[in-house]
Amino acid sequence: VVDGVSDVLTLEDEQIRPTPGLGSIIDTEYIMGLGTVDERMLILIDIEKMMSSSDMGLIGSNFN
Repeated sequence: VVDGVSDVLTLEDEQIRPTPGLGSIIDTEYIMGLGTVDERMLILIDIEKMMSSSDMGLIGSNFN
């Protein structure tokens, strides 16, 4: 569930870096990479993968 969206950006391939190895500190399963725009660093999340995860608990018999 999203409360709001502040920006929608289109990134070129050269603005996207691979997900860094963070060891076991942070689960990077849903992180697609890191984006850079000017001085900003963005975490790119695979929304489709996250929303289809059973961990979200959004898909089930409660929604008919």
